[in-house]
Amino acid sequence: MTITKFVAATFAALAFSTSAHAALLVSMDAAAGNTATDYSDAGVVSFDLALANFTGTTLSFVLQEADLGGPLSLSAMVFNLSGVSFPQFNIGLQGIRFAAPGSVSAFSQAVSVNNSFYNAAITFANGEPAEFQFGNPTLVDGRSDWLLDTTGMRAGDTFSIVAEVPEPSTVALMLPLLLGGLMVARRRQG
Repeated sequence: MTITKFVAATFAALAFSTSAHAALLVSMDAAAGNTATDYSDAGVVSFDLALANFTGTTLSFVLQEADLGGPLSLSAMVFNLSGVSFPQFNIGLQGIRFAAPGSVSAFSQAVSVNNSFYNAAITFANGEPAEFQFGNPTLVDGRSDWLLDTTGMRAGDTFSIVAEVPEPSTVALMLPLLLGGLMVARRRQG
């Protein structure tokens, strides 16, 4: 085999090996300091999301042929690097929908999840100061990934995952101030 044929065969093998890869992360729209590390593989969308601030982050993916054999698994580790606890976290979908819910777990606290075909709203009992798992990125027994419905989709189709901490309402922000003012007023009267 000549060097030219060997190089051509090597490039062809690389092309075939990358074409069978998973949903490709093609872009991330996030505020400064927020980062994502993609671990996706054929049939699996998996990533770590590090949040330095709570502005929404959008991850855009392109489906590959290897992702279309059935539902696509979704798992993520979300790290709170802001130093401020958040009471709720939302994961929204655009261009694809949930086929089935999976696990959500946080370190030593209860979580509740409300989900629809296009959104999962996660509420933390005590606010989340550090990290949580969406799906089963660490492969713990008894936990499961969320599933994305690829029915009717083709290789080359795109979808996005939008991760955000919802802004608290003005009333919720003002409530501690109002309660504090009432307590001070009662102490003055007593």
